[in-house]
Amino acid sequence: MTQSKNIRVWASRAFMDSTRIKAFTADPLPTGMNLGQMAELNEAGERMSAEHFPKEIFAEYPDKKEKKQGDLVLAAGAVVVSSACADVLRQFELGHSSLYPIKLFQHDRKTPVEGEYFCLNIGERKDVFRPEHSPLVRVLGSGRMKMPPTLQDDDIAVSPAALVGPDLWVSPPLIRVFFLSDRLTQALRAAKMSRVFGFRPCRIIEAA
Repeated sequence: MTQSKNIRVWASRAFMDSTRIKAFTADPLPTGMNLGQMAELNEAGERMSAEHFPKEIFAEYPDKKEKKQGDLVLAAGAVVVSSACADVLRQFELGHSSLYPIKLFQHDRKTPVEGEYFCLNIGERKDVFRPEHSPLVRVLGSGRMKMPPTLQDDDIAVSPAALVGPDLWVSPPLIRVFFLSDRLTQALRAAKMSRVFGFRPCRIIEAA
C-alpha cells in the first residue's frame, strides 16, 4: 500500500470537542423526533429537510446570558454555524448538505442572542474510511466505529475516493467525525475558523 503525496483530505474533530457543546434547548420538533435522534441522524449523513431541525432554540439557564456564539457549536442537538461560516460553505460543492436558518434566544425566549445562525445538515456520505489503516479506531457494540477525541494528524486513513465528489461529508460506520476537501479546509482557515473545526489531515491510502 502507498500513500498519496501532495493531496490532502481533512477530518474535523469538532463533534468530539466538548467545548463546542452549548447549553440550549428547543421545543418538540414537528416530526415527533427527539433532539437526540435528530442529532444522531444528522451526524450519520442523513439528508434531512428543515422540519427535522428546530427553528428556534433557547438558552437553558436563566442566570447565564449567552453571548454571540462561535462559528460552529453543538446546541440543542443541532450543528449550528455562524452566517460567516455558512457564507464560506455555500461557495463549495455541498451536494445534498443543507443550511437552514435558526434563531437563538436567551432563556426568556424573547431576547435574541447576538448573531445570525444556521443549522448544518451534512447530507453526504462517502464510503472512504479505511479502519484497517487507522490503528486507533474502536469498534463499538453496534458495529459503528469511533476515533479518540485526542485525534491527531494522520490518525485517520481514507481511500482515494475521498478526493471525488462533494467537499463536505461523513463516512459511516465512523461516527463523531466529518470530512472536508482541501479547498474547503483552506477557505475556512483563511476565514480564521481553524480552531473551531479542529482540522486533522488524513492519510490517503492507495493500493500498491
